[in-house]
Amino acid sequence: MTISLPHLLLICLFLLILYVYIGYPVLLWLLTRRAQAGVLLTDDVNPSISLIITAHNEIEVIEQKIQNTLALTYPKEFLEIIVASDGSDDGTDEAVLRYADAGVRLHRLPKRGGKMPALMDAVTGASGEIFVFSDANAMYEPDALTHLIEPFRDERVGCVCGKLLYVNPSDNSISDGERMYWDYENRIKGWESRFNTLIGANGSIYALRRSAYTPLGPDLSDDFGFPLAAYAAGYRVVYQPSAVSREEAPATVFAEFKKKSRFVSHQLTTMSRLWSGLNPIHNPRLLFQIVSHKLLRNFVPFYLMGILAVTFQATPPVSCFLAWGQAIFYGLALCGLAAHRLGISLKLFTIPLYFCTVNAAAAVGVFQFLWKRNYAAWDD
Repeated sequence: MTISLPHLLLICLFLLILYVYIGYPVLLWLLTRRAQAGVLLTDDVNPSISLIITAHNEIEVIEQKIQNTLALTYPKEFLEIIVASDGSDDGTDEAVLRYADAGVRLHRLPKRGGKMPALMDAVTGASGEIFVFSDANAMYEPDALTHLIEPFRDERVGCVCGKLLYVNPSDNSISDGERMYWDYENRIKGWESRFNTLIGANGSIYALRRSAYTPLGPDLSDDFGFPLAAYAAGYRVVYQPSAVSREEAPATVFAEFKKKSRFVSHQLTTMSRLWSGLNPIHNPRLLFQIVSHKLLRNFVPFYLMGILAVTFQATPPVSCFLAWGQAIFYGLALCGLAAHRLGISLKLFTIPLYFCTVNAAAAVGVFQFLWKRNYAAWDD
């Protein structure tokens, strides 16, 4: 039986999508199911920590974040709290200064330069053995820092990523999709950590050993670049699911689209800049992870476009099946978008709407990377 070229292309494109979302996680699970999660050393000494919170015009959440940080159970004598204000002009700085007597230090940049410059500038005045980087809207569980620094008892560990959980107070489809996505992503992080290394952390909660810190370009992604740089320097980058941070999921399609497109562009820029130092061509495990988790996934929207284009070249009944399947799926996404605008949340629309939103954003992010759009200054 001869397979026509359109049908062969369809098979390849479908297999690529299945591999990205199902095949890669299954392979990781199979490769790591007998691996140990990691052996912690028995040393109970508390290292000094500099917790750096980056903020730009975060007046709505900054006091809640500071109060959340002050309530952490990590010994206060070993904890330094720094708020790196990136040119805030909405009262954020004044709110931080009200907590000076509680040990919270404001590190102000008078002119907005972006998250990475603000973070690196704050590092120059930090005294901790471990740097913990956090967003202003990230609320930690009381014992989060205690768990986050545990893996550093192994001197080979240079970077530790905690677990981000999204909450959905608005109870809408796009927020629910983001929560489901991070449940899925957290599982992959655990398997990647056991297999070889994490491919990036998350800006909500991650820590870096001072000796593993490498200054990077101002337009790079901190939570993607610092872990990769630490790995390139010979350190392990691990996942610590016991260290939990919670954030509110984006409440609108536009917010999610903007966030994901920026994320993909920023990520590709960072990866291209650090590629030579990582030298994944000579590291098969790392190459497998980068290609599977980042490169192939970011190009899923183009596989979808290919399937749509080839559908019209296929012969019945394949063409009819594909046309109806895509019409139903994308129709559900459009219905989900309309329902979202009306404030209606139906589980039936969650996966189609979220899937289409993030992949449309990924396509835009790829083009922004190719156009070399600078994301040094970020808007959440």
